[in-house]
Amino acid sequence: MVCILLFLNPAAAIRAASAPSTSSVTLSWDASNSTNVASYQIYYGTTSGGYTQVVSAGDVTQTTITGLTPGTTYFLAATSSDDASLESVYSNEIEFVMPAGRPDGSLPELSLSRTGSNSVLQWPTNFTGFTLQWSASPAGAWTDLTSSPSNSGSYFAYTNTTSAAQQYYRLMR
Repeated sequence: MVCILLFLNPAAAIRAASAPSTSSVTLSWDASNSTNVASYQIYYGTTSGGYTQVVSAGDVTQTTITGLTPGTTYFLAATSSDDASLESVYSNEIEFVMPAGRPDGSLPELSLSRTGSNSVLQWPTNFTGFTLQWSASPAGAWTDLTSSPSNSGSYFAYTNTTSAAQQYYRLMR
């Protein structure tokens, strides 16, 4: 059995997490509504609310965190700072499991983003034969997303319109 799992809490300000390698994750988030944001910070750690690390992203809405441990669960939250260095409160926290290593590249990279209330998932087209599934709980019942994904040439894409407080996704072969 081959499985890749992504978690999404739709209320979180951080809207996507994808793992380009076995030790880093690229995050993107919605820009603050404030007109004087000078920088964004991503706080993370291995316990909920226990942020032991911080990455400053500058004034852009995407950053990559490196040096993560495969198979480890991380909790992340974002803040913004203005030009006077006043920092906002934490965003909603998201939970991210750093995938276990793929030394031979045998597993596809599954990326997730949000468009309105929909989850958009993508994986490379050179990984055929995988079934995309979702669940409201990692231990709950998994449901196949049976509609065919679209093919953009280099990626399969699937838009899930199912509404749930928490959404977990996996690719199964």
